[in-house]
Amino acid sequence: METMQDVGTKDYKAEPSLETAFRKFNEAFNRFDTKQVAAFWAEDGTLITPIGEVGKGRSGVEAAYRHDCETILAGTTSRFTISSVRRLGDELAFMDLDHELQNFRMPDGSTGTMKLHLVVLAKKSGSTWQWLDARPYAYLPPLPSVH
Repeated sequence: METMQDVGTKDYKAEPSLETAFRKFNEAFNRFDTKQVAAFWAEDGTLITPIGEVGKGRSGVEAAYRHDCETILAGTTSRFTISSVRRLGDELAFMDLDHELQNFRMPDGSTGTMKLHLVVLAKKSGSTWQWLDARPYAYLPPLPSVH
C-alpha cells in the first residue's frame, strides 16, 4: 500500500510560478495577513478548515482564516511544502502539500510540531495562480492491530 510519502517521491514537479505562488502564500500565512491570504483564492474559491469551518468566496475564506488565526494558529509558524502536482490541462493543478506548524498547541495542552496535509486545486490565470479549493486536514493515528 502506498503512503503519501511514497506518492511524494514520484516525478510530479511544480513549475516555478507555482512554487513562487506558494512561497508568497506561506509568507502571508505566517504574517497572519487575512486579506492577503484570502487574495490567493479565486472569487468563487472555497476553504474548509481543519475544524470544519467553510469559507466560500474571498470574504468567506478571509473570515475562516481569521478565525483559525485567533484560535488554532495563534502563536504558530507554518511551512508548506508541495509534495505532488497533477496538471489537469494547461490551467489547472491538483496539489498535495505538507503543512508543518511549529509551536502548535496540542490537545493535551503541550506545544509542539503539528503536521497537516493540504489538498489544493489551483487555476492559472495569465502568469498567476489562484486557489479554487483548499482542504487542510490531519491524518488519523494508526489503529492498533486486531490480531
